[in-house]
Amino acid sequence: MAAAAASICLAAAPACGPRTDRDTSALLRKLADDPRVGVDRLTVAERETLIGLIGGIAAPCDGVRTIAEELLDPASDCGRARGAARFIARRLVDGFGRADIEAQVLRRYRDSQPVSIDTTGAPVLGPPDAPVRIVVFSDFECPHCARAAAILHEVRSRRPESIRIAFKHFPLDSHPMAMSAARASVAAHAQDRFREFHDALFEAPESIGPRLYVEIATRLGMDIDRFEIERLSDASANVVRQDKAEGLRIGVESTPAIFVNGRRFEDSIDVLAEWIEED
Repeated sequence: MAAAAASICLAAAPACGPRTDRDTSALLRKLADDPRVGVDRLTVAERETLIGLIGGIAAPCDGVRTIAEELLDPASDCGRARGAARFIARRLVDGFGRADIEAQVLRRYRDSQPVSIDTTGAPVLGPPDAPVRIVVFSDFECPHCARAAAILHEVRSRRPESIRIAFKHFPLDSHPMAMSAARASVAAHAQDRFREFHDALFEAPESIGPRLYVEIATRLGMDIDRFEIERLSDASANVVRQDKAEGLRIGVESTPAIFVNGRRFEDSIDVLAEWIEED
């Protein structure tokens, strides 16, 4: 019973958080030293909430000590404790209340279960034994997808042996050329030119259409007759439909939908690199 009570206390800061008379100056200095936390952008009340949450929520590493205890221990190797503190600070800036943030932290670091995603035949970049496996469901008319693609490329360029990225199609019905672009990229993949074709499409979203597809394929030295046949084939359409069905099966509704080691990325696209680095 004692262990269970301790576990609840760690997970429920509002009910049994740190004593209000405890000296938190060292913790506040530690947080202020991390520019990614951004203590200076928080109000006094938000700083107090931040202190209370990290002092009452179990750290992501072993669940025995709190986030605050991990941060204050010079010998701690729990890098995800720093990530959790940054996550909480961002949520405060976004206007979430204490209870909502606590639930989000628990879901992000403790409760979420990885999902299995079928990537058979999907374009991939990176070694098959990479410890960080990313699956992205994307739409070529989605500007946020273009931003995510650039970040993923940059992150992987720093850790090419550690990261593997698989691409899945998820054309949105609200984007009239998304299905067409996806089928064209399937045809490019058949000639081992998916990555280059993918990048070129995201660089010219206002020009997406058959003319652009042929221009890119020509520039990449592809067999144009084969490209056009495969682009317009039922087979290319089926690949895209199967990808989208797989996304719907695991709850994808919008793009980009990014999964890092089977766990859904749910944060600002600007912190995607930091999210991946935690894994």
